[in-house]
Amino acid sequence: MVKNRNDAGYSVRYRINLSQLNSTLDDNARELDALNAFVGNLSKDTLMHVTGATITGYASPDGPVKFNETLARNRALNFKNYLDRKYGFSKKYDVQVKSVAEGWAACREAVRRSSVPDKQAVLDILDGSHSVEAKQQALEKLPAAWDYLREHILPPMRRVELTIDYGENGVVEQRTLICRPAPTPAPTPAPEPECAPDPCRTGCCDIVVDESITGILVELPEPGEEDAAARKAGERVDDRRIIREARVAEAGARYDRGEIARDVRQEKKELKKIARKEAKAAKAAEKAARKAAKNR
Repeated sequence: MVKNRNDAGYSVRYRINLSQLNSTLDDNARELDALNAFVGNLSKDTLMHVTGATITGYASPDGPVKFNETLARNRALNFKNYLDRKYGFSKKYDVQVKSVAEGWAACREAVRRSSVPDKQAVLDILDGSHSVEAKQQALEKLPAAWDYLREHILPPMRRVELTIDYGENGVVEQRTLICRPAPTPAPTPAPEPECAPDPCRTGCCDIVVDESITGILVELPEPGEEDAAARKAGERVDDRRIIREARVAEAGARYDRGEIARDVRQEKKELKKIARKEAKAAKAAEKAARKAAKNR
């Protein structure tokens, strides 16, 4: 689940000195249709959820400041009522209402990019330190510039802006190819000069005793691939090998003392018994592995 935060913004205009929404004014119809489509999508897309909304009403700087402050507030409340009537917005989401009575400095950038007559004179007035009322009086003394401002610059400032903060989650399926490398075979130790062939590598697990040389050498079966399950279950095969090697060493010592004949027979019986147990365990592990593979 991937979570993203986004916001959607919509702006509708109001007529001069009015706080009632007019859906046919300028681009209001297009903005309201886009808002309607967004709200409709919210009810269909379960991965989208609104975290909050902000409604900000604005008033252009022309006119008395106190009147503009009230006008901006009333425009924001008017649009909030519109959203509540149509969508029940305040009941579903956290809605904040704000208002801004614009000053003349707010339209400076629009004036700079425009073709207003007496542009430099207008910019000098906007950059001055006079009050809002004094700046308007100075601008009205430039009739051509004032008419341009009232027709092109001031109307877009009479508006309400809606910002909807929402989260949008996306389900992403990520697949990773896991390659299991083939097991690396353990290096085969170099045989001792006196060693007989390894009976387990030839398929025979009988104990081989070579009495034609001085002393006695007993070759025991080493765990092969069939012991993999047994190693995974407890890693006990190496311990058995150590025990067997220790017993062989002890048998050699007893042989040097003249007691080897009796001990070899006893050792042979015990080793055969161990070999049978290991073969039985390996067979059971292999059977369990085949069964598990079949079930998959």
